[in-house]
Amino acid sequence: MKFAKKMSFLLSLVGAMTLSAHAQDAQAKFTLPYDARIGEAVLPADEYTMTLSLDGITKVMIAPVDRKGPAMIVLPMTTDSYASCKTTSVSMQREGADWSVVSVCFAEPQIALQFSAPMEKTNLASAAPAPVATAGSR
Repeated sequence: MKFAKKMSFLLSLVGAMTLSAHAQDAQAKFTLPYDARIGEAVLPADEYTMTLSLDGITKVMIAPVDRKGPAMIVLPMTTDSYASCKTTSVSMQREGADWSVVSVCFAEPQIALQFSAPMEKTNLASAAPAPVATAGSR
């Protein structure tokens, strides 16, 4: 009976390790040649490590390779679990002088992440009050 309990425990442990290996994080190293927005945050031009986490909610942890700058956790707008990436890549988009990271494709787990475009800045128009005619008596 002890053998059966030990074997059951061992099989449970192997099963748990297999499931955790299936949800293993993917990692990518990339260089941003320009300051770039990702969502509403701005990453300075630098080398970064991006780690994909699939624990419950899909998220990406981004940190500078030298660990001397800002690090962040970013949630993708959409996730494509059936992407056919031949290589891990980061796609950027330019709008005027501003750059944005719009997607990342991880080749190993074949997952593509799309990030939201930064919200457009709107300038509120200000106008001088219109002159008001007043009637006066003399």
